[in-house]
Order: sequence, then structure tokens, then C-alpha cells
Amino acid sequence: MAKSSPIEQQKILRVFKLINLLQGTIGKPVHRLAELLQTDERTIYRYFKLLEALGFVVVKEFSKYKIQERPEYLPKPSSNTTFSAEETQWLSTLLETQGKGNALKDAVVQKLNLQSEVQLSTEDLFKANLGRMVDLIAQGITQKKQVWIKDYYSLRSDTVSDRLVEPVGFTSDYEHVHAFEPESQTMKMFKLERMGEVVIASEGWKFESSHELPEQALFGFTGKGKIHIRLKLSKKAYQLMVEEYPTARPFIQIKNRNHYYFEGEIPHLPGLARFILGLPGEIKVEEGNELKAYLAEQIQKGFY
Repeated sequence: MAKSSPIEQQKILRVFKLINLLQGTIGKPVHRLAELLQTDERTIYRYFKLLEALGFVVVKEFSKYKIQERPEYLPKPSSNTTFSAEETQWLSTLLETQGKGNALKDAVVQKLNLQSEVQLSTEDLFKANLGRMVDLIAQGITQKKQVWIKDYYSLRSDTVSDRLVEPVGFTSDYEHVHAFEPESQTMKMFKLERMGEVVIASEGWKFESSHELPEQALFGFTGKGKIHIRLKLSKKAYQLMVEEYPTARPFIQIKNRNHYYFEGEIPHLPGLARFILGLPGEIKVEEGNELKAYLAEQIQKGFY
């Protein structure tokens, strides 16, 4: 099955880039938006109509355009422009995996055509695209790879540029990623909603000794301890881990769709040990002799 064409992917990504560029209090003129998106001014006006159909309010102030705060509700969609549940689900897959062609493809692409009016849940679009970028950045972290953040909008300098970074970790709300930037030789924090695209580079980390993360809780504990752990998780254990301990997500890998693994360094044992002991038979400790000994000690105490 063939993948969707680069033109179709570009249409979707440009919508997100335009939203990023229009956020803020200053606004931007049409010619500047066209320059940043590498298109013409006529297309930018078509994009404005699309954003209005999606529920955004695009306003013009002093020859500059910006998006007002998103309304609490979206305009009621008409029956001939709404996405079906199946199409919405497929669009999420398209954004996350650059989906494969199927019978729903033409219908979704037709509704994304910029000459038509489209009514679509903006939350579905945001979650799908941001989730895809989180997964790619997490892959860069686990594989210790450099990552290109394409078309990143800097609020401070009001510029859009590509940034090569070495991602180290996420904030607990997954709105930002901590990363080392080789060009500036400093640790920086990048906001996911200002990213146009994420591409994993072929080069591995080169400045790992300079990676520094603010202390964050992992399984309820913070600290500078480094205890290497590898766990094999059942599907139930995987679901509970990502729900109860979201900061563990970058260290979780899914192989062959139904094999789940946690591998990383934790600062302390008690929090993770309690999680494992609370799910008997659901987690196998593949690496981590210190953790195995601690679990055995806790189990022994249980006999008394």
C-alpha cells in the first residue's frame, strides 16, 4: 500500500505551522506569513478561511493578523462537511504515522482541500500532531539520537528556524522538551506547540556530558541516583504505568505491537518496587540486580 503523497502531508503540516505563527499578541502581515510558509499570499487567505471553519477567530490589527483565544465551543458543523468517526480516526493515524492509503484516504483529503469549508475538531488535530512529535522525540531520547526541530517559532526573536538538538527529557505536562543545542552549547527548553515538524537525525548524541535536567519525579522520587532498570510489562502494566507515572513514558518501548518494555535509569527503588509488587505476575525484571534484591527483601518482609 502506498503512503500518502508529500503534497497531502504538506497541506496538513502547513495548517499547524500557520496556527503556531498566528498565536501571540503582536500578529504578522500576510507577506511575512507567506514567506515563512514558502507559499503565496493568496494561499494564506485560503488558510484563514480554513482556520475560521475550524473554529478559530483570525483578526486583523494594524495590517497584521493573529488568532484570538480559541472559543469555548466550535461553530455547529453542517451535515455535509463533518468528518465521520471513521474519517477522524484515520486522520489521527495519518498525522501520527503518515498513514498508508486506504478507502478513507480520498474522502479525508478532499475535505482538507483548502478550497472547501471544513468542520473538524481542533482538539483531535492538536492531540494527533503533538502526540506524533512526542513519540519521535521520545525515540530520539531512548536511541540517543540528535533531532531536528523543523520550523520552530521563537517567541523571543519572532523568527522561524530549524534547530538541531539532543533531546534529554520532557516536562511533566509534555508541553516542553529539555534539549541540548550544539550550536549554542547550552541546555534549552522547547515548546512542542511551536514546532512545525520533528525529524530524527542520523547522528547520535555528541555532548552527553553536557546534558543536565532539572530534577523531576520518576515513580514518585527525585534524585541524582542512576540505577539502570529494564522491565518487560504486560499490557495491563503498561497501561497503568503510563497513566499513573506519565514521566516514565519516554523510557517505554513497544515492540511488535504487543510487547512492552521499560528501560532507563531511576533515582530510587521504593516507588517502582511498590508498583511492581502491586501487579504480581504482570512485570518481569530483565535487568537490575539491585532492584531484584530489593524486591526479594520486600517479599521476605511480607512473610512476617
